[in-house]
Amino acid sequence: MEPPMTPDDLVAVIMRRLAEQHRVVPGFVIRDAVEAALRRRLPGVPLAGMSVPPEIAAELVTGLGEGIAATESDAATMPAVLSGDETGRLLAALGLAVHVAAFNLDRDRLHVAQILNGSAAALVALGAASRAAHADGTSAVLLSPATLRTVRTTMIAVLQGVRSRGWQAEHLNPVATTTMFTDVLTMLGAVP
Repeated sequence: MEPPMTPDDLVAVIMRRLAEQHRVVPGFVIRDAVEAALRRRLPGVPLAGMSVPPEIAAELVTGLGEGIAATESDAATMPAVLSGDETGRLLAALGLAVHVAAFNLDRDRLHVAQILNGSAAALVALGAASRAAHADGTSAVLLSPATLRTVRTTMIAVLQGVRSRGWQAEHLNPVATTTMFTDVLTMLGAVP
């Protein structure tokens, strides 16, 4: 039987597992996820000095440290072809997603970190696709299915934050903000 682990031990093991899978996740994201899971599983037990029972530790390591078991196959899927207008709408929505998420970092760090990570990945892919389109002399921007999934996931996460997680966006028009995300999701065929 495995000995109990501390929350710090759990974070280290999970980060090592993710690194073995070539997945880079900031330490604070793993720490927040571990702490949230431990608070749910062991309510009332202070995290400082906690010894996590081996069965709970094993569940957390498996749940947070293992790769995705099944992923959508992109082999048979064609890339999406976006016009200049659609690319601009996508860029604006991703920028707004970063803005809204950053304003709520103190409320929901794990959720915000996921949105910022997804937005960054999608912005890099969009930039590369836009440069490739320019180099080819066309206005058609090709986006991979994986990038489209990332954009969809990011937009849905921001909408969830605004609609049901109590995120603040008082400095923005809430109707226009929600409409922008919904319109991009509709454009991508992922109506929420």
